[in-house]
Amino acid sequence: MIVALFISTALALQMNEQATLTTEAQTAVREFVQSGPMGKMMFEFAQLEMHASGAVDILIEVLKAFGRQQEDRLNEENTIWQNRLGDHNARRIQYESLVTEGGLAINRDRKKLTQEYEPRKEELNEILTTLKTNMGKNEVAKKNAEALRAEQNAQFQQQANEITEAIKATDDTLEYIKRCSQGSFIEVDKINDHLLFLQKKSSKSTDYVGSIIQALMQISEKQNFADREVQKQLVDLLQSLRGYFVETLQAAYNDEDQQKLLHENRMNQLENEKQVFEKQYGDAYAEREQRSLQIEDTNKLLDTRGKELSGYQDRLTTENNNFSQNQKIHDDLVAAISGEIGFIEKALDILMTQAFSDELQSAINKAK
Repeated sequence: MIVALFISTALALQMNEQATLTTEAQTAVREFVQSGPMGKMMFEFAQLEMHASGAVDILIEVLKAFGRQQEDRLNEENTIWQNRLGDHNARRIQYESLVTEGGLAINRDRKKLTQEYEPRKEELNEILTTLKTNMGKNEVAKKNAEALRAEQNAQFQQQANEITEAIKATDDTLEYIKRCSQGSFIEVDKINDHLLFLQKKSSKSTDYVGSIIQALMQISEKQNFADREVQKQLVDLLQSLRGYFVETLQAAYNDEDQQKLLHENRMNQLENEKQVFEKQYGDAYAEREQRSLQIEDTNKLLDTRGKELSGYQDRLTTENNNFSQNQKIHDDLVAAISGEIGFIEKALDILMTQAFSDELQSAINKAK
């Protein structure tokens, strides 16, 4: 009794399960047929073939052939895409490399421009300004030296003329005294005249000389110079005075020669300094012009490199954008082909089920 009950229950469960499976299969068939135009068209074609030949072999073969065709199409598309992907990656790497190299070249040139060429040009401008100032000072120094030399020479000429005239006046006085053999009032007046003339000529020598001559004039006013010893002392004093004038004149000439030599040395020094400044100025000017050309050329090169870099970036952007568009087209196409293959596989699975045959037979019966 218990065994019979167990068997009865098992059979009931199996029948329920089969009924459930059958219901699920029928539901799947109906959903497939109603899924869209393709499902409906395939069901109608199967209905036609079943009605005509009692089987759906042609439909199955057609679906299999179409499935193989779509698989070939998918493989071809993937092969083409792999080639396109390889070409894209090659171009992308090329453009990225060009962009990187272009950026490095720009940075390298800009570094030279901002850290070498432009600072050196500014430094050279300062050097040229300093040299120009020094050259101006040198020119002023030469003019001052020439003016000083002219002033010194004028003073020397004046001093030499005055001393020479004083010497001549002394000689005239000595000559007159020597011609006097006996003093008289007239002779004293003449001697005083000579001494007065000598005082005028030697007035710019020294106060000491002027004092001596003034003292002689005072003495001469009280003397008649009849005493030979007085005459001799007067002559000795005038000769000493003459010797002083001669030494003073010689000292003036010596000083003039020394000043001339110092002036020549100073002018040679300034001339050498000028030549050094001019050479330094010429060298700095030439280098500044070279730096200016380098700056100009580098700016032009940076402009060219900038345009090239912009072009490379545009190419890279265009390449990536085109690739993105092509990838979407490829993905959409692969999805469409895969969808068709999936539809065919599902259709073949459906065609092999009993539920489809039942559904198909039911539709045929209804059509009679």
